[in-house]
Amino acid sequence: MSAVRRWWPGVLLATTALAAAPSAHAQAQGAPLRIHVRGSAQIDAVAWTEPEGFVVRGSVVDDARSAIAEAPLTIEAISSGGAPVGLPPAERCAAGGGARPRELRAAHGGYVIATDERGAFCLRGRAQLEGASLRIRFAGGKLHEPAEAKIPIEAHAAPRTPVILRFDPPVDAIDLDRPTANVTVSLRIERSGALARGAPLERERLTVALEDERGAKLAEAPTGGDGRARFELATEGLGGAGLGVLRARFEGTDALARATVSQGVVRYAQVTLALSRPVEPARAEDGVPIDVDVLSSRGPVEGGVVEALRAGEPVGAADVTAGKARVIAAFTAEREGTVPITLRYVPAAPWWIPGAELAIDVPVAGPGVWRQIALGAVVLAIAGWVLGGWRRAPKRAEPRASDEKPAAPPGRAGVRIMGPLEDATGWRGVVSDAHDGTPIAQAELTIVVPAFDNSGVVARAVTDDGGEFSIEAPHRSDAKLVVRAATHSSYEQALPPPSKLGIALVTRRRAVLDRLVRWARRQGAPFEGPPEPTPGHVRRAASRAQQHEVERWATRIEHAAFGPDPVDERVEQELGASEPRPGVSQLAP
Repeated sequence: MSAVRRWWPGVLLATTALAAAPSAHAQAQGAPLRIHVRGSAQIDAVAWTEPEGFVVRGSVVDDARSAIAEAPLTIEAISSGGAPVGLPPAERCAAGGGARPRELRAAHGGYVIATDERGAFCLRGRAQLEGASLRIRFAGGKLHEPAEAKIPIEAHAAPRTPVILRFDPPVDAIDLDRPTANVTVSLRIERSGALARGAPLERERLTVALEDERGAKLAEAPTGGDGRARFELATEGLGGAGLGVLRARFEGTDALARATVSQGVVRYAQVTLALSRPVEPARAEDGVPIDVDVLSSRGPVEGGVVEALRAGEPVGAADVTAGKARVIAAFTAEREGTVPITLRYVPAAPWWIPGAELAIDVPVAGPGVWRQIALGAVVLAIAGWVLGGWRRAPKRAEPRASDEKPAAPPGRAGVRIMGPLEDATGWRGVVSDAHDGTPIAQAELTIVVPAFDNSGVVARAVTDDGGEFSIEAPHRSDAKLVVRAATHSSYEQALPPPSKLGIALVTRRRAVLDRLVRWARRQGAPFEGPPEPTPGHVRRAASRAQQHEVERWATRIEHAAFGPDPVDERVEQELGASEPRPGVSQLAP
């Protein structure tokens, strides 16, 4: 399993911050939103008595088990009842197990110490603390959350040699669909401490225990001659899918000190879909209810969305609650029969892995009797109108821009000159959709010229219900024509000479899809899928390649293009600004 999964806790923290940070005031004012993401920190430490005092040793690491250097720590002593205990003078232990004189007593009765470049710390107190514990606090910083640990002081008559535990290699993810997971813990004895007390100590046949975040013991194993304890951990004893902790513990011996180490893990499972019951026939226009069971090897799945697709296009979606989803698939069906529908699961958390899509045949009922009668009446009315037109003399109508034979939709945004205007100094024409040719009402056209006050607007017009406009202004070679609409992407270009214009705009949904297609074609394999890249294809390819920034961007594109919420100019600009940059590793945290 790649080391990328080590960053999933940080990704979840970032997701939480994004969801919680926006305030109504900031959104209302349109102010830029500053989001700070911090990873978690963890303190691993042990403490024991010596003839002349006590020793506490440990380390501070982040959620990827990387050392946090120069981390300021506060160490206080507390009794079994939680009352503060006065601390004696202390010295900082050197890396070799000795000590260099340095007073660390703070005014509030505790110690203040900073970790070294390996994230380690060591402190030797010059007095006995019977029955007390040490409370170690890390205040956090710009990159890490605060952390706290309570360490009991183990009583021993003779000094013991320090021991260091590590997961080797680090275990950052566990597949719950596999019966076992291999875990290796290495045990290392401080060489300088062992030599100072006599012959080197053996690392063989020392018992190491594994626990989870609940404190439940999962397994025990002895160390081999290389100091490694190897576990074949049964996954059925672990918790469900989600974030968890593995903790290795060595209880120590008469000569070796206790040691512990913790590792944050992600337990993940694959999601499967199945029909809860056969689909009942229904009218496609009214929506066909589809009841789906969303399950994993650990039982019902909580969270995420089940989507229904027809020919690759979304026709319905539903949230997953307690392993159930009721999808209403609404589409157009011309006759009674069955329609192939594909169901897929879209996770809301990284520990749920989508399984294979579920292909089903949905029975569709034919149109009702009253609907057929209504359609027949419409057909008869149209036939009567046509026959009436044949019997009366044709009437010549004054041609308008909208009455002229329209050209085929161009399929992209742009301005076409349809012909000259006689005895006119302005522009008139039609604004329509670039793909289906539908007129766009209430579109705003603005003629802008360079100006010191950044406005420069010399003329403005709004299209009527038929998409037609007329705008008058002197023609200038340095002027620009800017066209805006509520549901379409803005378009601007140099102002053409006075003429009849055909202006085509692309919907914002198509614009964000076009952006993803262009990006995927620039990147090539595995994102450029035949015959054309889609958000789902890019998202799945990014998931397999563990490029989570691309996966999140493709998911946002998919929701914007096919989701129920309208796509405004702000959403379109945010998707453009968050486009993954080429040449930058997507694995950076």
